[in-house]
Amino acid sequence: MMTKRILTGLFMALVIAALLPAGGQQEADAAEEGPVTITWWSHWANEPSKRVVIEQIKDEYMAANPDVVIDLVWWDKEPLQQAWRTAMTAGEGAPDIVTDPAGDTMVQLEAGWFLPLGDDFPWDNYKPGAQDNAQYSGFDGYYKYNIGQSINMIFYNKEIFDEIGVDVPDDYTFTQDEWVDIIRRANAAGYAGSALAIGNRPYPALFPIWFSFFSLVGADEFYDYINGLQSWDTPEARQVLDWIAEMGDAGMWPNTFSTMTIDDFHVYWHTQRQAATLWIPSWYTGRAFKPESEGGQDPDWQFGMLRYPRMDGGVAEDRVIGGFESGYMISSATEHPEIARDILAFAAQPRYGALWEVATDIPSAIRYESSDVPADAPESPWGWYHDEINRVYGPLAMDVVELLAPPERSGDFTNATTSVLNEGLPLGLIDVDEAIERMNAAR
Repeated sequence: MMTKRILTGLFMALVIAALLPAGGQQEADAAEEGPVTITWWSHWANEPSKRVVIEQIKDEYMAANPDVVIDLVWWDKEPLQQAWRTAMTAGEGAPDIVTDPAGDTMVQLEAGWFLPLGDDFPWDNYKPGAQDNAQYSGFDGYYKYNIGQSINMIFYNKEIFDEIGVDVPDDYTFTQDEWVDIIRRANAAGYAGSALAIGNRPYPALFPIWFSFFSLVGADEFYDYINGLQSWDTPEARQVLDWIAEMGDAGMWPNTFSTMTIDDFHVYWHTQRQAATLWIPSWYTGRAFKPESEGGQDPDWQFGMLRYPRMDGGVAEDRVIGGFESGYMISSATEHPEIARDILAFAAQPRYGALWEVATDIPSAIRYESSDVPADAPESPWGWYHDEINRVYGPLAMDVVELLAPPERSGDFTNATTSVLNEGLPLGLIDVDEAIERMNAAR
């Protein structure tokens, strides 16, 4: 059994050089079977900058390995996972490589649906924490290929803050009582407190809970709470949930909270501009930093960023949560596990870490040097965004805590987290006492 894994380090880490041999052609398989087709199912269908990176990896692998054909299929995440579960349950039609399932990874590992990447995977190419993130409690080996690293942030609409008379402190930090006042003022002016909505994702309403909980108790206790290792019947849990309920009463959520999709609420935030804040990981850019004609935001519209709430008695307001993006896992249904591993090892080269950051404006999980940056990389219109990240979060320390798929969270506790914290409490279907009771019952 693994112990809990929380990695602490400076947010703005030094870039370190790393070398990786190019992926080798799987000559034995090719000789026996001729051209091999590897099916790769990926979400990010609506995130063109990420597709650019993965498509280039696919093309360059096939160029280096002419006896391998990669069939790369793009999906939105929920339909992909539904199709994946159906294929694995039926025992036919499953891909060789698939986007990690996030919410029920442990359940699927227990079902034997994935193969480990192997100890000889190029783990030295990764930033601290990425290899740990690939391992799951109770299972030997490392299962998840990472390419993107997340920073969990809070955005605010500068124009709305000016309209409702809110001045941002020099340390970018509001107290929990000030946050309630901000939401109340925004709602009185006709705006939602936050753009978050849960129409097709089981987690967006969790971000305000998680960020504030982390700020209150620090990374170690926070990890125990979100994995069901700690009772929720505590003064700290009640403080956070009471505050979330108060924020909801003040006007935190959009009227379309239960129906608006993840793509919709991005547009609601950056184009319709109907919310005062957005609590979001750095994968925001995948949907937002694309052409306006495709639903992206105006590069000239500059929002601001805030640090986590200063909770009464909090111990970690000077820190920020880091994590990792969706990644890929190898299906146990594959007939070519070594080729699937070789593709993902090839994708772990430093040059793809550099390409990821340049193309997506999201930190890479893979270390690289400036020489790995593509020579023809265009000048980005999003420099202001990175300046804001550096200004607001740069001085902070970062704790890497996996939020969406923690390695020690059971399936029952995951389900309770969705039904209680993502749905029931924000929608006013249950009160704080019932939320605590149900969270504890699922531990």
